[in-house]
Order: sequence, then structure tokens, then C-alpha cells
Amino acid sequence: MRNMHIQAEFSEFTEYNQVITDQLEWARSEEIDGMERLHDLPPHYGEGYHRHVAVREGLRLDYSNMYLHQTFSMETKMKYPHLELAFNIESGANWTVNGGQQEFCSQTGSAQLIYMNDLTCHAQMPKHERISHLELSFDYKLWSQLLEAMNACPEQSFARLETTITPGMTHIIEQVISNPYRGTIKKLFIEGKAMELLALFLQEAELEKEQRISLKADDVKSIHEAKNILLKTLDHPPSLIHLARKVGINDYKLKIGFKEVFGTTVFGFVRQQRLEKAKLLLERERVSVSEAALLVGYSNFSHFASLFRKTYGVNPSLYGKRLEKP
Repeated sequence: MRNMHIQAEFSEFTEYNQVITDQLEWARSEEIDGMERLHDLPPHYGEGYHRHVAVREGLRLDYSNMYLHQTFSMETKMKYPHLELAFNIESGANWTVNGGQQEFCSQTGSAQLIYMNDLTCHAQMPKHERISHLELSFDYKLWSQLLEAMNACPEQSFARLETTITPGMTHIIEQVISNPYRGTIKKLFIEGKAMELLALFLQEAELEKEQRISLKADDVKSIHEAKNILLKTLDHPPSLIHLARKVGINDYKLKIGFKEVFGTTVFGFVRQQRLEKAKLLLERERVSVSEAALLVGYSNFSHFASLFRKTYGVNPSLYGKRLEKP
């Protein structure tokens, strides 16, 4: 079965979504309230749907909730300045710009404000993972002031500002996804929530900028040493204070520096590595769910199952069986 691949080029803001969605073989497409289109993914590509909302002139919202059976890749030529705020709620994507000169990995729980102009972007989304992704796209002609927040200028071909999805952002995203309104009220509601999301993102990015610290070479070496300790003690990792003592720096510098170096918190890294190790155990060693949970440090099996399902979109007990499907 062939993978999903799209090649697109657009030179106007209004072309971006249409050019991409027109190339996909949707099982069903439905227009709702004259402002939203709902597309269902065909079974041979996976499960789930994509929503596109024309919020107002120069602002659109896209939300994807999918489980892909095939790898999805997209190559897009940006002939018109592209400005987007992306929230990687579950899973993420690997993507490159400028012919692979710059490579990025958008991880679960991250958010990015991205500016691209007159370049080609190649993105790839993994198969056999739940993808939950919300994106706000802004017409550069109406939203060029956002470049100031990115310390960028229009002549640049690429700029990126990244932060972590906060609980406040998560709450608003859930409200947008599950909003019960229709017609004009729906449009006003989504527009208001979109502005809240943008404001919270910029606020969090500014706070993280203020919290950044100057790391010396020895500090970076200690932070990498801390990561190696965590990898060896996933089933029973040391506390932040004890870990800092082991590597010879204070706990504040380790907390802030770890995120600067690896793009995630110490806690987030441990959870990510635990779940990844558990997934490999279930996949390769064929151990039971309870054994996998204990081996990576979870004694509460229901909590482990909940985290696994939230991260990979499937219950751990069904994970091995799902991989065996053609």
C-alpha cells in the first residue's frame, strides 16, 4: 500500500488549504455552517478526520485528529509568506526547510510560531501513532506585526519561535474542538479563542525567554550527564535536587538548562523515555502490559495505560495486535 504524499505550491493565502486538501482522497467531505469543512480520512490511509474553519478574513483554523496506517509526507513551496501557530497536542512531525539545511522535530506538547517565505518545506508524519494537531494560519498582509514578536523581518526566508503547550492553552484548545455553537456565534467563539491562544503563546514564549540562562560548556556537559543518568534509572529516577547534586550543578540551572538543551523538562523527558521503552518492550519482547509498566517504573497500571493511550492513541494491551494488522 502506497504512502500518502503531497506536493503543493501556493502564491496566495487563500490557496494553501485548498491546494493541499484537493490532493487527498477523502472518504467524505461535508460543509458545515458555511464556514467549516469536515473531511474524513479513508480507511486505507487510517482513521480520523480533518477540520478546516475559515474564521475571518486572513485567519483560518485547521484541526487534525488521526491515526495513520501509512506515513504521510508533504512538500510545499511557499511562494507567499506563510505565518502559522501550530500546537502539537499528540505526536508531531519531522520537517526540514531550505533543502534540508535546517531540520526540526515537533514533539508532543510543543507549540511553534513559524514564518516561511519563498522556500520549500518538507514535512513527514509517522504512521501507527495518534496525531492531534491544531493550527492557526495568519495572512501575512494583515498580521505582519507578529514578526516583531519573533524578532524577525519580512526579508527573512524562515523564522521560528517555540514554547511548551501550557494547561491554559490545552483548556482553550479543548474548548475550540468541542464547541457546541453554530453560525455567527460559532465564528465569534472560535475567533475569540484563537486570539486567547495567540496571546497565551506569546506570553509563555516571553516568560521562557526571560528565564533562559547563560550555560557554560561545563554546564552543558553536566546536563548531558544528567540525561544519561536518567536513561539508566528510568524505573526509579532520582529527584531533581539529587540529580543536580550528582552532576554538580544547582537544581534551578538543571531545570532551566535541561529544557534549553533538550527542548523538554526533566519530568517530560523521563515520561517520554519510559513510554518509548514500554512500547518497545510490548513490540519486541512481547511482555504483558503489567510487566512493561513495572519495568519502566509504573506501579499504577491504569495510570500507565492512560498515559500510553494518550501518547500513542491505542491501549497498550492492543498495541501489539494493532501492529500486526496489514
